[in-house]
Amino acid sequence: MVLPVNFYFLKFPYRRCNVVAFDYICTIFLPMKAKVAIFIYFILSFYGQAQEVTGKVIDQDTKQAVPFAKIGFPDINIFTDTDSLGNFSFMDLPKAHLKIKVTAFGYEIKIKEIDLYTEKELLITLKSKHTALEEVQITATEGKIQRENITGVYVADKDKLFQTGATTLGASLSIIPGVQSSSVGMGISKPVIRGLSGMRVVTYNNGLRIENQQWGSDHGLAASELGLGKVEVVKGPSSLLYGADALGGVIHFLDENYIQKGKEELYISTKFESNSLGTTSELGYRVHKGKWRANIYANYINHSDFQLPTGDFIKNSRFWGTHLKSNIGYRHNNYQLNIRYQFGFRRIGIPGHTHKENPSSIDFISKERSRNGIIPAQYNMDHFLSIEQTLFLKRSKLMFELGNTNNDLKEFDEKITFPFTHLNVNNTTYNLRWNYKITENIGLKTGFQGMVKINRNRFPTSAFLIPDANSIDNGVFALADYQIGKWRFQGGLRYDQRNLQVFDANDVDTALVGNINTNGLQRKFDGVNYSAGFVRNAALLSVRFNASSGYRAPHLAELQADGIHHGSLRYERGNQNLVPEYAVQFDAALEIHLEHLEIIFNPYYNRIRHFIYLEQTPDVAGDFPVFQFEQANLAHLYGGEFGFHYHPHRAHRLHIYSNFSITLAEDDQGQALSLIPQPNLSTTIRFDINNDHLVRFKNIVLEHTYQLPQNRVGVLETPAVDYHLLNLATQFTIGKNERINFSTGVRNLLNTDYINHLSALKNLGLSQPGINVFFRIKYKLK
Repeated sequence: MVLPVNFYFLKFPYRRCNVVAFDYICTIFLPMKAKVAIFIYFILSFYGQAQEVTGKVIDQDTKQAVPFAKIGFPDINIFTDTDSLGNFSFMDLPKAHLKIKVTAFGYEIKIKEIDLYTEKELLITLKSKHTALEEVQITATEGKIQRENITGVYVADKDKLFQTGATTLGASLSIIPGVQSSSVGMGISKPVIRGLSGMRVVTYNNGLRIENQQWGSDHGLAASELGLGKVEVVKGPSSLLYGADALGGVIHFLDENYIQKGKEELYISTKFESNSLGTTSELGYRVHKGKWRANIYANYINHSDFQLPTGDFIKNSRFWGTHLKSNIGYRHNNYQLNIRYQFGFRRIGIPGHTHKENPSSIDFISKERSRNGIIPAQYNMDHFLSIEQTLFLKRSKLMFELGNTNNDLKEFDEKITFPFTHLNVNNTTYNLRWNYKITENIGLKTGFQGMVKINRNRFPTSAFLIPDANSIDNGVFALADYQIGKWRFQGGLRYDQRNLQVFDANDVDTALVGNINTNGLQRKFDGVNYSAGFVRNAALLSVRFNASSGYRAPHLAELQADGIHHGSLRYERGNQNLVPEYAVQFDAALEIHLEHLEIIFNPYYNRIRHFIYLEQTPDVAGDFPVFQFEQANLAHLYGGEFGFHYHPHRAHRLHIYSNFSITLAEDDQGQALSLIPQPNLSTTIRFDINNDHLVRFKNIVLEHTYQLPQNRVGVLETPAVDYHLLNLATQFTIGKNERINFSTGVRNLLNTDYINHLSALKNLGLSQPGINVFFRIKYKLK
C-alpha cells in the first residue's frame, strides 16, 4: 500500500531537507490511487456549479417571521442575517449536501442538513425556548453536533476560555472537564488530558499537526490565542482521524471565522495584569469581498516576574513574545481554498534553575521584580503554513491539505554567546480525506495521512540532548457511520507505519557530538487501530459508548536522549530497547436533559501496554540526578467527569455549572504513576444581564476551583495538599453597536498561597501566582 522509504535523500543538510520535503511526499510517499485522486480533484475543482438559495425563518408555533436571526453554512464559513421580515438569501452556494445552522434570541438552535442540489427555497422553523442549557456546536472532528459525537469531544470558544482572565492559552484549557495544565511559572504551560500529556497528546491547528519539541516537560504550547475561534478537545485514543501518538487525546485549535460577505472589521485591544505587570496588545483585521476573504492579526506580550501571595517575586519568571497570523480564503462554485500562515516568537525565562547541590526556595525569590532578559532562558521561534483545498461534490467532500511547521528552540544556561542546546524540528505533512454520503443513513470517511519530521541540532552549541534524526509516517484509514432514528453507530480501522533513522557520528557534520549516543539506530514501527461505538440521542436522555485503540512509537528522546535537560532540572538517558505503547480506552456517557437541569456522567478506562516512563537512578551527572526511560508492562488509567448545569426557573439569567474530574493511575504492580493531576471540583456561577442601555453589561462570572489532595504518588514523588481558588469577572460594552468592549476581574481573589501538583516548581517549594487583577479593552475602529 505504501512504497518503501529510502532515507538517503534526507542526509542532505537541513536547509535542503526543508525545501524537498513537500515534493518528496507528493512524488514518493503517496500510493498511486491517491495520486490519481489528487489529479482528478484539481481538475474537477474548476468545473463546480453554484446557485442562489433564498428562504425565510419563522416561529414553529405562531408561524410569524423571526427577524434578525443568524443563518449560515459552517462547512463553507458563510453566514448572513435575516431581515425584519425573516427573509434571507445566499449567492454562489455549492451544489452539495451541507449543514445549515440557525440561531435567534429566545429560540432553540437549529442544525439540519440541506441538499442544495434540489432545495433552492428554504422554509426554516424555530422552536421558542425561554432557556438554553446546551451550547450547540458542530465539531470539526466528526462534522456532527457536539452531543451526537460518538467519541468524547468538548468544544469551548475563546470567550469561554478567557472569561476569567487566564494569562496563557495553556492555562485557559483547565476550565475543560478532564483537562489540567502542567507549568513552569506563568510563561510555560502544557495541557494534561486525563493524566496524560507531552508526546501522548497531539496538537492540531486548523487541521495542521504541530510538532514543537513537546517531549520536553518545559516545552509549552506553540499555539497562540491570537485569532482563535474555538478549541476542540478529544479525550482518549484518537488515532483514526489524527494519526499515531494520540493515546491521551487531541487538542485542535480552530481560528476565528471569516466575517460575513461584504463586511470588514478593524480592531485594537489591550490587556493588563497586575500580578506580573503584564500587557498584551493586539491588532486585528477581517474582510470579505466577493470570492475572497481574509483575517490578519498581530500581537505583542510582555510580562515581568510574577508575584507570590507573600508579596515577593519569583526570579526569572518573566517572558515576552510576539505573534503574527494571516488567513486567506477563496471560494468559487464548489471549490474552496484556505491558506494559513502563523509566526510566533517567545523569550521565556526559566525559573527554579540552579546548579546548587541542595537548593532552597529562598534561592529563587526576590524582593523586586524585573523585565530584563537574563539566563537561563528559552528562545522559541515557530512557523506554521498550511494550504487546504476542498471540493464539494453532490454527495461527498474531497479535501487535500499540505502543511509545514518549523520550531527552532534555543536554551541558554551559563553562556550568552551561544546556546547550551539549539534544536530544530521541521515537519511536513499531507492529508487527503474523502467524506462520502452513501445513503441518507450511511456515511464514509476515508483518507491518507503522513508526515516527514526532521530533527536537527544547530550550531554553535555546547552540548547535545538528542541526536539528529529523521522520521517518516504514513497512514490510511476508513471510518463508517450508520444512523437510524435516534441511534447512530460508527466503526473504523487505521494502519500506520513509522520509519525512524538516527544518524551516527559520521553523518553529523561536526566534531561536537559530545555525550550523545549516535550509533546509527534505525527502527520501523507499525500498528493497526480501531474505533467502534454508538450514541442514542433523545430529548430527555443521551447515551454514548465508544471503544477505541491507539499506538505510540517511542520518541527519539525516549530512545536516545543523553544529556542535561535544564528546564526539567535533570539528566535524561534514553533506552534503545523500548517498544511501542498500545492503548485501549472504553468511554461511556449518560446525559440527562431536563428543562432546567442537565446532568452528565462520563466514566472511562484507559489501558496502556508497554507504558514508557522516567525512572530516577542512583547516578548523578554534575549536580543533576540521572533519569532513565523505562517501560512497565501495563498502566491503568480510569476515572471520569461528572457534572451538571442548572438554570433556575424563576431566575432565567442565572446559570450554575459544576464538574468533578478525577483520574486514578497505576501500573500492573499496583504502584501509582507519577504526575497525575489532583482530583478537581470546578463550579461556575454566571449571571447574564444584557441590559439595553448605552453601557450594556453582559454578565458577571464567579468561578470556584477546589483541587483535592493528591496522595497517590509515584516513587520519590511528593504528595500535594488541597486548596481553593476564586476568580471573579464581568464584561460590558459601550455604544449601540458595541464598538467598545471591556472585561475586568480578579484571579485568585483571596490571594491563596498554593502549589499545584503538576507545577515544575513544586519540589522547590515555590508557590503559584498570587492575586491578579486584569483589565481588557477592545475598540472596533471599523
